[in-house]
Amino acid sequence: LFFKQKTAYEIHERLVGSEMCIRDRYRLYQHRMREINACDFGDLMLHIITIFKDPANAAVLADYHRKFKYLLVDEYQDTNVAQYLWLRLLAGNKDNGGTQNICCVGDDDQSIYGWRGAEVGNILRFEKDFDGAKMVRLEQNYRSTNRILRAAGSVIANNDGRLGKTLWSEAGDGEKIIVKGLWDGKAEARWIGEE
Repeated sequence: LFFKQKTAYEIHERLVGSEMCIRDRYRLYQHRMREINACDFGDLMLHIITIFKDPANAAVLADYHRKFKYLLVDEYQDTNVAQYLWLRLLAGNKDNGGTQNICCVGDDDQSIYGWRGAEVGNILRFEKDFDGAKMVRLEQNYRSTNRILRAAGSVIANNDGRLGKTLWSEAGDGEKIIVKGLWDGKAEARWIGEE
């Protein structure tokens, strides 16, 4: 096969320098990964989901339900579909031995990884997906002033499909906001340095 006895450079040239479609490149990649008995992070997630969903492996999932009675997920707004499915299976429900003791921390207005597969809908559906889930809004901000928070709030209020929140601070109103149009990052840094 192609990968045997090839250097990394030769493989790179074959994959990048050819007219192969992405599907064909992925098949070659997967074939080589099987050949060397390896998998990447995405494969790890998919393999676990496959194992957990297979009724023949019910004992495996039950064992994980026993081991992980409580789950805590940070930055939940940045989870992808595979991570979501894995968490649903791991949290389980009362019918399949799971406890559904899951706590997810996240901010639907800070979902910035859609380009790499993050699905903000995971956090938007959280209360529907996990029976009895309660949402606690952490609206107090300890870093910014109220003027900054109101400005940010007026921008994020235009986001589609959001849960909504009203940010506030005990830090007072703070200084007035200055809006300044600058050419690029260097000009911005120069202007800030001169202020």
